[in-house]
Amino acid sequence: MIATYLDKYAKHILIIPSLLIIIVLIVYPSIYLVRMCFSEYDLTYMPAPEFNGLENFKLLVKDQYFWSALFNTLIISITAVTLEFVLGLSLSLLVESTSKGANLFKSIFIISMMIPPIVIGLNFKLIYDQFGPLNSLAQAFGFGTIGWLSTPFMARISIVLVDVWQWTPFMFIIILAGLQAVNPEYYDAARVDGARGLQLFRFVTWPMILPAVTVAIAFRVIDSLKIFDIIFMVTWGGPSGATETLSLYIYRTAFRFGNLGYAATLAFVMLALLSIVITIFLKLIGLSKRMEWT
Repeated sequence: MIATYLDKYAKHILIIPSLLIIIVLIVYPSIYLVRMCFSEYDLTYMPAPEFNGLENFKLLVKDQYFWSALFNTLIISITAVTLEFVLGLSLSLLVESTSKGANLFKSIFIISMMIPPIVIGLNFKLIYDQFGPLNSLAQAFGFGTIGWLSTPFMARISIVLVDVWQWTPFMFIIILAGLQAVNPEYYDAARVDGARGLQLFRFVTWPMILPAVTVAIAFRVIDSLKIFDIIFMVTWGGPSGATETLSLYIYRTAFRFGNLGYAATLAFVMLALLSIVITIFLKLIGLSKRMEWT
């Protein structure tokens, strides 16, 4: 009797642990986040959150620091992902075209992905220091001391360079996998039709690797919009807030100023932004797959 009952409802029983995990780690925090968005909760003087309607959202619209953080996030993300894509595509084409030492190169190249971001941030902070090795090299070539972290423009460039150094291998691996999946017969057929050089890339390679490229860019855009640890270690959002991203601004609002209600509103807006980006890329991935088969 019990065995029959278990067999009948086995699929429902087996999903209970996963369902509980989802409820505890996703559903409940999401509900609590939405509740906090409509509440005022300042840890410095309030014992519990108090409902305040849309006041947090009204404050957000007028908050110049939020718009500045959003601008910094978009600038750093777009610049870094663009450079990572160009370098990743170039390196994957180079490695795919040669066979000698390719495996060794791939093994060495992905080391940066294995290093914790906090360690990377600490090391690059020392590298960018006024008396660090990068400035010593610049002085040796007659460029003088460069203020890598002292001006808004150079600070943003410095953060982008760190991100590119760490995550270009990710773009490289995904695109290389797409290249290696292309059937060589497609190239043979294109050559028979007279295609050469860039024509092969345009009409064969690019359409076939487009789904892989879209997936790689999607992952990197989503991840770069959440950038926190590198900036936390290298610039702490400076100078003058030039590298303060949404993630860092949420952290400051919640844990430095104790305004959990407003921080929840910022987090909700960031979640909405990421959801829009994910939706767009899901549509692009579906479109690229359809293009691959047409």
